[in-house]
Amino acid sequence: MKGSPLVRSLVLLGVLLFLSWPLSVLTRRGDEQAAGAAAEAAPEPLVASLPLVLTFSQTALQVEVSHLGKVVWKRERPERRVEAALEIPFPQEGVELAVAVQWEGEVEAALRLQLTGPDGADYDRSVWGVKTTEAVVSFP
Repeated sequence: MKGSPLVRSLVLLGVLLFLSWPLSVLTRRGDEQAAGAAAEAAPEPLVASLPLVLTFSQTALQVEVSHLGKVVWKRERPERRVEAALEIPFPQEGVELAVAVQWEGEVEAALRLQLTGPDGADYDRSVWGVKTTEAVVSFP
C-alpha cells in the first residue's frame, strides 16, 4: 500500500472543501429563483360579491357568518330563508366560512348554506345542531 491513510484523508478533505463553495453558490441561486417564480405564479385573489342563501329548518335567534375571523354577515331573528351577498376573496383553493347559530328551543335544527362562486358554480352545505351550533364550512 502506497501513501499514508492520513495523507489521503487530508487530500480528500481539501478537495471536498474546494468543491463546497461553488456547489453552495449554485444551489442557493436555484432556491432564490424558484421562490421568486412561485411568488409570481400565485396572484392575489380578488374580492368578489358572492351570493349566499341561508335556509333554516327552525326559528333561529341569531346567526353569524365569519371569514378569516371577521364577521361578514350577522342577523338577529332571521326569516326562514335569507339571501345575502358576501364581499370576500374566493381563491382557487376555495373558502372557509365559520357559522354560529343560536336556535330557539331544544329541538335539533338545520341550516342550509347555498353559495355561488365567482365562476357561477353552486355549492350546497348543511349544518346541524341543538340550541347553539358553531361550525366551519368549506366551499368547495
